[in-house]
Amino acid sequence: MNIELVEYLKSFLSKNDIDGLIINSTNEFLVEYNMLELNSRYHLTEFSGSTGDVLFTNDKIYLFVDTRYHEQADNQVNHEYIEVVKIPLSKTYLSALTEIIPSYFKVGVIGEKTSKKFYDALNKNLQNKNSTTKLFSIDPVIEFQKENIKPINYNVFQVSTDIAGVSADDKYNRIKECVEGKFNILVTALEDIAYLTNLRSYSFEYSSVFPAKAIITEEEVKLYTDCSLPYVGNNFKVYTLSEFENGLKQIEKSTLYVDEAQISIHDYKLINQSNKILPSHLKLFKTVKNESEINHLKHCFKRSDEALKIISEMVNSETVYSEYDFYEALIKSMKNNGASALSFKPIVAVGSNTSIIHYSTPSKDKLLNEGDFLLVDFGGYYEGGYATDTTRTFIKGTPTPEQKVAYTSVLKAFLNAYYNKYKKKSSYFDIDKIARETISKSITEDYAFAHGTGHGVGISVHENPPRVSYSDSAKTKILENTVFSIEPGVYKEGWGGIRLENTVYATYDAEEEKISIQSLSHFPFEIKLVDLSMMNDYEKYYYMKWQANACLQ
Repeated sequence: MNIELVEYLKSFLSKNDIDGLIINSTNEFLVEYNMLELNSRYHLTEFSGSTGDVLFTNDKIYLFVDTRYHEQADNQVNHEYIEVVKIPLSKTYLSALTEIIPSYFKVGVIGEKTSKKFYDALNKNLQNKNSTTKLFSIDPVIEFQKENIKPINYNVFQVSTDIAGVSADDKYNRIKECVEGKFNILVTALEDIAYLTNLRSYSFEYSSVFPAKAIITEEEVKLYTDCSLPYVGNNFKVYTLSEFENGLKQIEKSTLYVDEAQISIHDYKLINQSNKILPSHLKLFKTVKNESEINHLKHCFKRSDEALKIISEMVNSETVYSEYDFYEALIKSMKNNGASALSFKPIVAVGSNTSIIHYSTPSKDKLLNEGDFLLVDFGGYYEGGYATDTTRTFIKGTPTPEQKVAYTSVLKAFLNAYYNKYKKKSSYFDIDKIARETISKSITEDYAFAHGTGHGVGISVHENPPRVSYSDSAKTKILENTVFSIEPGVYKEGWGGIRLENTVYATYDAEEEKISIQSLSHFPFEIKLVDLSMMNDYEKYYYMKWQANACLQ
């Protein structure tokens, strides 16, 4: 832990007359997978999870993590300085943060790294405590680390219309058709920029996006970036990123569409108050995939499934391999099968480490021995800049009865959620409900299903919408050609965990008025871990159908 940074932040609190400071994991574009070099929370805590923010005070450093990271955070931080606040499934980060902040407390907020939606909600929650926020235009952690941060040279390329299905100009015209009169649509989410422009870059780790912002008008798309771009389209005009603030300030007496969950409070405060501000639903355009995108994803997942075969071969060989051996072999296999980049850092966990949901430090010393689980969660980007995401749990040698019960319970949850015929009005919440209820019928309470059943997959490996969980945000109708994961899992600390994940897409049968789910990944399940006696006739049929289909791929 960097004690000099701790002392520097204490001095920052004193100089700016604040009692605490929220230190974010994201960057100024509010990305999920921020590079560790640019991740302020990582520099302070050494916790390497993709999400989780900090409340820094003179007395204590509070690290807030959701259920995916409870074990990982405990393993990575210095508990002498840091208290890990473990947020349960029933609670949000906002509510957990509000509980920690005392009355009459002044908390600093980094304006460029905090969304308008979160900032407003935080201030509302703090009113009851007579506590306040103070905005800052600089991040003191990045300021402290700036000499060690190297600039990124972005190599931006264009995705062909054979993959994207629609040109950038056609996307712009489609958006215009959905909006009437004089308008401006503010675009600050990098995935939306990538979708709109059909441009990608693999220069930023675990993503296919590039830094840019845009303003869509009835006349053109003003694209603000410092990257060198190929030709985008006739309706696109490129400006430098430094010109964005002025471009935003110049919009007056217009209808301005804004996504408050995606825009920083810093950018939001630049908006002229003469504008009529309405919610933007631009992200919905990329949520529903077209036929070309679906076909491309099928090709990507076929190569991804092929890459995973090396893991199965290594597990079943006589050689004893380490987590790191599997990790290196997987990455090599992905590249050999056409992956241009990783969509996230692969999770390769052995034995008790499999209970750490987002385990991220494959060890050379942790060996896969007889009777051990191996959990592999991985994904890549190919020529189109769309993510893949698959998880399988393997076993070395002969499993115990407990291992078979746990694995079969998770498999049953997947089979029921996947093969169910959903009604026209069914929601993603219903998918989660089926998976969760199936697991609860055959698993004891000492196992935890401590995450949602799935998430959207697209230009980002975690695309929103849709969400497949038990939260209110998942209570939206299942839309045809939306792509998402189904990944039930159970975990028991010190014993291990099992997760089975397939990325899928929804189809609609107009004749039956039912929604069916089709899988993009087709890797087989681990036969040795399946207890057929736990399955009813339908589940046995579904299981055999999956395994037979996997063999034909």
